[in-house]
Amino acid sequence: MKRRAQIVVLAATAAAAATAALAGCSSDDDSKGTPASRPAGTTKAAATATGFPEPPPFTYEVQGKEIRVATGSADPTDLVNTYNKVARTLQSSLSEGGYWVRINCTSGGTGKADNRLANGTLAVGQLGKAQIGGLGKFAGVLAGAHCP
Repeated sequence: MKRRAQIVVLAATAAAAATAALAGCSSDDDSKGTPASRPAGTTKAAATATGFPEPPPFTYEVQGKEIRVATGSADPTDLVNTYNKVARTLQSSLSEGGYWVRINCTSGGTGKADNRLANGTLAVGQLGKAQIGGLGKFAGVLAGAHCP
């Protein structure tokens, strides 16, 4: 009987967790509302055909398991958007494995750590997940990062 009680408690816990997760979901779609339904002075951010924000211009090159990205913006939002665009662009074309993404300032020109703005990882396939310990992520903007 004790085992049955544990199963019932686990099932109730799982149901409560699922309900809480669904309660946190929202289906607010601002595109369905009229401009008058939005607060004055607010606008939607421009999105691309994929629905993702477009980052500033950047270039990239893949060298072994390192993806070197060069951009002219040190704005944290721009750096996240750049990482996301690189990940979406390269995910299907790279061979399986873990990759390290290095985002550098274009004005430094050398790709060395002294002009590094941000880092990230990208996993392709099961091998990539094992090598970098997950799906990959934007690791963040480095303290004091800036482009001259």
